[in-house]
Amino acid sequence: MKSYLLIPLFLISILTESCKPDDSLTGDCFIPSVGVNVTINMNLPEYFNLQNLGEFKEINGGNRGIYLIHNYDDIFYAIERTCTYQSENDCSRILLDNEILQLKCGSMSDTTFVECCPSTFSFNSARLGGPALCNLKTYRVSRSGNSLYISN
Repeated sequence: MKSYLLIPLFLISILTESCKPDDSLTGDCFIPSVGVNVTINMNLPEYFNLQNLGEFKEINGGNRGIYLIHNYDDIFYAIERTCTYQSENDCSRILLDNEILQLKCGSMSDTTFVECCPSTFSFNSARLGGPALCNLKTYRVSRSGNSLYISN
């Protein structure tokens, strides 16, 4: 009779462990949820360049800021600037490298890039390499005329 009880308890413990989306030891893939509700008017001079493919703008919002990117596929992406690898680290920030058209983990110190981890991501938030296990967090972008609405 006791062996019948151990099997269901064992299965329950496996299922609950496999349902955890984040690794509590490393912080991988955990980005705290923050309310985002931003409107961008692309007719304003500071956002006018977003009408062109490949352009981007850093905006306030999210945890550590948001990159709003008008990707070459003609889709707008709003990408959280917190790296999904050990996101609790202060250095775990995303920087857009326009020369190689990638997002990478680290920050600028004067004119020098200081790497936090070797993770890299594409302009649509997809993980390209490095220790990060997940894509970057994205926010919903909807468009009406020359206005963009960013939310979660």
